Amino acid sequence: MPEPLPLRQGDPERIGEHRLAGFLGEGGQGVVYLALTPSGERVALKVLHAKLADDPAAQRRFRREAEATRRVAQFCTARVLEVDTVGARPYILSEYVDGESLHQAVLRDGPRAEHALLRLAVATATALVAIHRAGIVHRDLKPSNVLLGPDGPRVIDFGIARALDAGQSVTSGVIGTPAYMAPEHFHGQDVGMAGDVFAWAGTMVFAATGRSPFGSGDLPVVMHAILSGTPDLSGVPESLRPLLHAAFAKDPRERPTSGEVLDALLNPSGAPVPGPVPGSVPGSVPAPVSRPGVRDAPPPSSPSSPVPSSPPSSSPSPFPSSPSSPSSPVPSSPPSSSPSFPSSPAPSWAPVTSPTGGLRRHRRVLTAGAAVVTACALVVALWPRTTGGSGSGPPSGQAVAGAARTGPDAALTSVVSPSAKRGGTIRMAASFTPDSLDPGNSYYVSLWNVMRLYGRSLTMYRPAPGRVGREPVGDLAEGPGVPADDSRTWTYRLREGLRYEDGTPIVSADVKHAVLRTLDRDVLDEGPYHFRSLLDLPEGYRGPYRSPGADTSSAIETPDDRTIVFHLLRPYPTFDHVVQSPQTMPVPPSRDTREKYGSRVLSSGPYRFGTLREGRRLVLVRNPRWSAATDPHRRALPDRYEIDFDLDQDTIDSRLVSEDVDLDLAARAEVGLADRIATRPDLRARSDVATVNQLRFIALNPEVPPFDNVSCRRAVFAAADRVSLRDAFGTGLRSGRIATGLLAPGVSGYRPLNLYQTGGGDLESARAHLAACGRPGGFTARITYRTDRAGEPEAADRLRRSLERVGIRLTLRGFPDEDYLDDHGGNPAELRREAIGLVVKRWNPDWPEGRDYLSYIADSREIDDGGSFNVSVRLPEVDRLLDRAYVETDAARREELWSQVDRAVMEQAVVLPVQWETHVLLRSGRLTNVHVSDIFQDYDYLNMGVS
Repeated sequence: MPEPLPLRQGDPERIGEHRLAGFLGEGGQGVVYLALTPSGERVALKVLHAKLADDPAAQRRFRREAEATRRVAQFCTARVLEVDTVGARPYILSEYVDGESLHQAVLRDGPRAEHALLRLAVATATALVAIHRAGIVHRDLKPSNVLLGPDGPRVIDFGIARALDAGQSVTSGVIGTPAYMAPEHFHGQDVGMAGDVFAWAGTMVFAATGRSPFGSGDLPVVMHAILSGTPDLSGVPESLRPLLHAAFAKDPRERPTSGEVLDALLNPSGAPVPGPVPGSVPGSVPAPVSRPGVRDAPPPSSPSSPVPSSPPSSSPSPFPSSPSSPSSPVPSSPPSSSPSFPSSPAPSWAPVTSPTGGLRRHRRVLTAGAAVVTACALVVALWPRTTGGSGSGPPSGQAVAGAARTGPDAALTSVVSPSAKRGGTIRMAASFTPDSLDPGNSYYVSLWNVMRLYGRSLTMYRPAPGRVGREPVGDLAEGPGVPADDSRTWTYRLREGLRYEDGTPIVSADVKHAVLRTLDRDVLDEGPYHFRSLLDLPEGYRGPYRSPGADTSSAIETPDDRTIVFHLLRPYPTFDHVVQSPQTMPVPPSRDTREKYGSRVLSSGPYRFGTLREGRRLVLVRNPRWSAATDPHRRALPDRYEIDFDLDQDTIDSRLVSEDVDLDLAARAEVGLADRIATRPDLRARSDVATVNQLRFIALNPEVPPFDNVSCRRAVFAAADRVSLRDAFGTGLRSGRIATGLLAPGVSGYRPLNLYQTGGGDLESARAHLAACGRPGGFTARITYRTDRAGEPEAADRLRRSLERVGIRLTLRGFPDEDYLDDHGGNPAELRREAIGLVVKRWNPDWPEGRDYLSYIADSREIDDGGSFNVSVRLPEVDRLLDRAYVETDAARREELWSQVDRAVMEQAVVLPVQWETHVLLRSGRLTNVHVSDIFQDYDYLNMGVS
């Protein structure tokens, strides 16, 4: 479902016992809200239009029809939870699916690739089978009624069109969406299950091509095309065309049933399927194609319907327990277990045919319901855990062969231009000079992306787009770590056969040395600090250079050449994220040249240093000792990478536009290039606009009055022009996404929050909050920001102007970036002394996991005298939630705790989230295997090739 928007003026606050938390959308049938049940569960609540309110008979018919939807088995559908009325207006409560519609996804991302389209086809056909087996006719299946949830597609609104139709005294209007209606709709005939199959086929065409099968235009034009024209299947994969042709038959009796559609999808080879045919009854035989009344069963309210409007009391399941059950929608078969119908030739899509060409069914062992469960479970297992639905490649990150989606933003959710072609050179450029190429001594995320080409860490993030690319997998190690002692001890086992570029074996002692050397901040002072704060090091230990020979077994043990064991000071259930850092890329002590090691790194990856001109140019060439047999995640396609540093940004932009270079290591296009991309379709076609996990926010300091009063803080939230604030940091393609909480959408634990307005300001609410905090006329306050950080001075000034509207008067105090964190914006004592109540800040985590994201900006114990990212969150309840999450080993429960932390901070209004940043990425058209990495907030360099 779309991300909820704030409730609009005039929207109710409650419906029945359910509190409304956001507006999801409005259509021809009614208004849909995000609602919270009394227990706090998030649900979708659809209030239907008032045309049913004045007719008691219509109300009864509506409730009967809508209640029937609750019998639908929960296979790839959004569960119907409740059917009721409020103020005589009917409403339906259903499961909230956290995902966008197929219609939205295709319009934004383009058509689905073939492998993703087949998954979608199986899932939606499975849902249709479950709906039909409950005796329900959907009547309005279309792309906007298919939601792409994180666990797979879900079909929604089944039976609602029928319920609406039943509630009208005169059924002269068209119920449904014309572009996906079967011909019988327009002939005035009763529309049954075959009409849903027709609509399903149209939905698949839209998913495959981005257009409806019979074109668009005024209703008469579309009607004529459906009644007398042929569907346009150009662009639909050949594997699906025969089945879709059959589903578009003008005569509903000639279309396959939903069960036969699913059977054909699951059984393309025509071999017998080990289980029942969904949509039929075990032991029964479907009627020949020419026989009316069975293939297209009438809707449940029809007197001739073989499916009762409610299941018999003796069989609460919607699936009959035996062929002789009185609720069976299909007559029992003759005694033969494998009859054939030679007089009724099977269509070309039929999965199994007899020697004489007739449609044939094999005796099944499972129940029909079990077959549908199996089909849906298969789809969920294969469905990519991404925000989009177009696929993410196999688990190993290998590109999928065949067609792939192209065009704007194609690389956000799929692999663009998949290829296995080897050879060629990838050319990169950067305007910066690298701090170091030493894997243990750099904090540039773009360099971490490069380092994976010549180094291998213990774990790594799977090279795949979307959510699956946020999961640590084994790299040097055979797999993720094995925790013990309440996650204080972590053991990793190295793969067999690992070697450096000189042929010497890689052993666990080299990984231990690589980690310990990063603890000497006098020598290696650029990398992260995680290991220093986590390892159980001996007192006074200063690293292998200044504490040589020290016993460090309390922190790291290497009992043999392939085993390494880490001992931590405290539980850390997400330690796999820590050891993916380049700081675990092995360094043999005999080859460690300390601060000079970045000039000649000993490669453990598929590439090694060729040419290096310090600070100017790096050329990577193949490492002949690298073995693909030990590395399931890297493909090593190009022969070389050429990287030029310290170039003028305008020069890089021009070369990237002309495709003289393939990638810019700076990751994002600034205003000039972004504007060119927006106005040139050729550039936009090879660009991707990604929302990344960087948060811009304004801390409201409760140690400075009047921000010690929550109502005064909420007045700022209400009066702030959130759109103007966001746009201070970029407009057009560079415009970020207005943040509704701390956790960005790509971080574990993210849940949509809609506690405050996200538009131009709610001045009436702001004045009410000011009155509640005893400052009805407003107040004065100071805001600080970095004068040399793009957007921050403008954001402070825009906030000043928006708050002036309710009498809140800000004084602006800017400081340079160099000493901002230590002496001003990150120094609580200085903020108190200067009475600074608002602080403009920015946060970018090392990895997209709740702990790394929230601990630095929400844990009060991280606040110190200087250098604090958190200067405003001092909430005991938040600290308690964090403490629970820090030791929680179950990922789902841990994510729920992160989301509770986010909500608690927002409820207390101590952090005003401004935006989750956007990166505008441009690449050359010659690159293959392209996708955006949520980790590196850029293209993933690891498996790219050149065409």
